[in-house]
Amino acid sequence: MQISEFLTTSFQNVRSSKRTDQLHKVLLDEVLNANPEWAEYTWEFEYQLPVDGFGGTFDVDIAGFSEGQLKVAILAKAINSNVNKNIKNYANTTIGEAARIMFAPDANMEKVLFVSILPRVAPRFNKGGDVVGFDDVLGAKSRTKVNEVLQAQYNGVVESVDLFFDISGVKNFTRSEEFDQIGVENLDELMLA
Repeated sequence: MQISEFLTTSFQNVRSSKRTDQLHKVLLDEVLNANPEWAEYTWEFEYQLPVDGFGGTFDVDIAGFSEGQLKVAILAKAINSNVNKNIKNYANTTIGEAARIMFAPDANMEKVLFVSILPRVAPRFNKGGDVVGFDDVLGAKSRTKVNEVLQAQYNGVVESVDLFFDISGVKNFTRSEEFDQIGVENLDELMLA
């Protein structure tokens, strides 16, 4: 399965572990295609970092190990709807999670990668499932420059990457059920710094 195939049903069961597992598998394939040198690493999904920078544990979505040491941490999000109202919270979460990993007692990270997969135009739903508007996700992301902060703090070790796509005919939909199976167009290719 590729990311574009995953996205066709990504509005279904958004909190299910099956959806999360699929996301992690397709994303790891994309990351390894973009960074073939990491193919020799041992990879785990849902790895629990025993002690993070805050003194607690921390769950890493996709963890890459070299000689038993965590070297690559990938944190993934596939965000579909009501994006703009949460855009600053996503940025705050990214900054905080980066600190939790980078300041872990045994941290010697090669890369901490935050990958978000988002539609360029996202529906906004009310509690009844009606589409009540559309978010300009590109505009919202352009006003939330998290990579400038990450670069200043971690000199390129921590990076946030957004993969944007278009939902075919998105503005013709009026109910959440219409998003159960979507067409996916113009998916960005994963490019790492």
